Amino acid sequence: MLGLVTRTLREFGGGFVLTETGEEVFFGSYSLDGIVIDELEEGQWVEFELYELEMGRATITRLQSKGSRRFPNSRCV
Repeated sequence: MLGLVTRTLREFGGGFVLTETGEEVFFGSYSLDGIVIDELEEGQWVEFELYELEMGRATITRLQSKGSRRFPNSRCV
């Protein structure tokens, strides 16, 4: 899936990604694939895989950077 980084919480080692369906999903440093959290910026495109948790919630299990291009209509810019 593709999404946009909406927030990075470097002090906690994670952040949130806005999915194509408009849902914000948490990612932790354990899910970063080939990048470090300091390389992520709000509004940056990323590719990720979701893992469904109990109670209908989801988390990201693998996250890769898709470049630093920003989505112009995003609330993240």
